[in-house]
Amino acid sequence: MLEVDDNRAPRGMAVAATLAASVAASFAVLGLAGCKTRSVATPVGSSERPIAAAAKPEPVRTIGPSEAEQTRLVAADQAVTGEDYETALRIFRELLQENPTLASAYTGMGAVHEKRGDLALAEPAYARAAALDPGDFTAVSGHGRVLEALGRVKEAVVSYQRALMIRPRDMSSNLAMSRLMVLTEQPESAVAFAERAVKIDPQDGQARLQYARALSRAGRGEDAIREYEAACELIEPPAEVMFALVNAYAKEKRYREAANAAEALTKTAPSAGAFERLGWALFRLNEFAASDAAYRRSIELDPAYWPALNGVGVNALNAWIQAGKPADDARRDEARAMLQRSLKANPDQPKVAGLLLKYRL
Repeated sequence: MLEVDDNRAPRGMAVAATLAASVAASFAVLGLAGCKTRSVATPVGSSERPIAAAAKPEPVRTIGPSEAEQTRLVAADQAVTGEDYETALRIFRELLQENPTLASAYTGMGAVHEKRGDLALAEPAYARAAALDPGDFTAVSGHGRVLEALGRVKEAVVSYQRALMIRPRDMSSNLAMSRLMVLTEQPESAVAFAERAVKIDPQDGQARLQYARALSRAGRGEDAIREYEAACELIEPPAEVMFALVNAYAKEKRYREAANAAEALTKTAPSAGAFERLGWALFRLNEFAASDAAYRRSIELDPAYWPALNGVGVNALNAWIQAGKPADDARRDEARAMLQRSLKANPDQPKVAGLLLKYRL
C-alpha cells in the first residue's frame, strides 16, 4: 500500500556553541549524584556532548543593607506587589546610587523589568546581582530564566547550574535544565533532569510532560507514552501534547491508540493538523473510507495543508491501482490534482514528485 512520508518530525533550535567537561562531574557539582547512572552518564558511542560544570563566581565584597535601606527595599517590594513598577524602580535606583553593591536592589530591578517584559534590561540587572551575591537564588535563577527567554542557551545552562548548586531540588531549575538539554541535543541529560523533577513532585503534570518530551527525544517511545498519559491525567493537556501523544503512539506502531487520541483531539481542538493525524492513523489501520473523510475535513479547514492533500491523493491513487489502473478514471485524476496541489504548497517533497513520475499522473 502506497504511503507518503511527510517528514513532519519536530525540529529543535540550532545551537552554535556546545559545552565541555563531564556530565557525571556536572551532576556531582549540582548535588544530583542520586540520579540513576543510566540517566546521568553519557552513553558509550553517543554523539551527545557532556555538560560543563558551572564555576561558582567569586563574590564581590559588598555591604549589606542597613536598617534604613531594608525599610526602603520593603517599600519597593510593596510597590511591585501593587504593580506600581515605576515607584519600585525609582526606589531601587536611589538605593543603588547610595550603595552600588546592594545586590538585593539589582535583584529587585531585574524582577521588575522581567515582569514588564523588558528582558534586555532584566538580564544585566540579574547578572550584576548574581555577581555581587552568588548565593542569591532569586537572582541566579532569574538570570537563567531571562537568558533562556533571550535564546542565550549556553549562558542559561551555566546560570541554572549555579541555581541548582544553591537549591538542588528546585523544580523550575531542573525542568529548565531538561528543556535546555533538549535544545542542545543532549537527550540523556534532559531525561536525567526531568526525572529528578518528577521525583521531587510526582503529581506535577508539567514535570511529567517535560519528562515525556525528553524520553521521546532519547528514543524511549514506550516510556514517553507512559509519561504523556500520566501528564494528561494530571493537567488539561494543550493541543501540542495531544499531537505529541498521537505521534508517540504512531512511532510505536500503536495505530488504534493513535487514532483514538487523534479523534479526541479533533473534538477538543479541531484543526487541519488534528484531522490529518486522524486520517493518517486510520490509513495505517486500513480504514480507507474513514481515512479519506478525515483527510478531506482537514483540507476543508486549510486548503493548503499539504500533508492532508497527500493523504487524499494517495488514497485516490491506491483506489485507482486496486481497480486495475483504468484509463480516464476519476480516481487517477483526483490523485494527480491533489498531489500537484501538495507540491505547489510545499515543493520540497521528492517522494510526491516520484509518485507523479512513476505513475505518469
